[in-house]
Amino acid sequence: MINIERIKVETDIKSLNVGEYNAFLCGDALDERTKKIINEITVMPRYVIKYNKESYTLNVNETIYNIFKFHNFFIDNNIEYLLIDSTSLSFPEILYILDAIARTGREVVCKIVYVEPAEYTKESTTETDAEFKLSDHRHPFVALPAFGVDNQSVSGNKAVLIPFLGFENSRLGHILENDDGASFGKLIAHVSVPAYKAGWENTSLKKHMRYLKGIEAELKVYPGSNPYSVNELLVELSYIHNKIVITPLGTKPTVIGICIFLVNNTGYNKIDKQVGAIYDFPEKSQGRSSGIGAIYTYLLNFN
Repeated sequence: MINIERIKVETDIKSLNVGEYNAFLCGDALDERTKKIINEITVMPRYVIKYNKESYTLNVNETIYNIFKFHNFFIDNNIEYLLIDSTSLSFPEILYILDAIARTGREVVCKIVYVEPAEYTKESTTETDAEFKLSDHRHPFVALPAFGVDNQSVSGNKAVLIPFLGFENSRLGHILENDDGASFGKLIAHVSVPAYKAGWENTSLKKHMRYLKGIEAELKVYPGSNPYSVNELLVELSYIHNKIVITPLGTKPTVIGICIFLVNNTGYNKIDKQVGAIYDFPEKSQGRSSGIGAIYTYLLNFN
């Protein structure tokens, strides 16, 4: 079970080096904020994590781990207190990291850092109606191994799709167009309020409105920098609906909350009650943001 013990706004990145960490986990640096984190965090040993969606493996400093055996990495290295940079990691990487730690069966303390951008890079082409250039390419949405939903069960009942919206509105469009009513009977979309910058939530909402008209839909607001609230609202939705499918299209703190919910709850899936997730593995653009915004840390306990 993963519990969020504390959410804190930090004054600077270098102060995060204080602590008896066993390891620092991160991804590749793609923009100013991820470069700053990776350059200023001095915790060792450092492990760069990359997920391979074709082989269902994680590359950890060029050592390959099957996702179902990744917990051995934490056991073999006796990792009990670690720092994770979520800014440079993707949804599947964070999900399988937290899942592996939980499956060690040990009491582990984990501090996750996330740095907001000051600005996102504007989309320069007129070929898309996207506001910002955040990714160069995306793939079809698929279920993540160990976190999928069986669409053939639950007496034929369709799932409720729960997207947490960002700025790339075409991503939600791809889900609905490719599904065409086959798997999802209802949409409960969530918009982050307040946004990183005033008015950004209006941009996100405006871009997505067209997709809320062709299906039974609800629109809700939620605090996008608070994974505790995200986990709590998902717990509530899972009580109300028999089958929910979550997809994170927005903020990284939202991703953290979704991951905590999935790790804590998918083990209880049964034929008439299921939770799961889908993802499209966007290939993030270099220089996708500029500047440094607020710095958040989330302290998690595993027990």
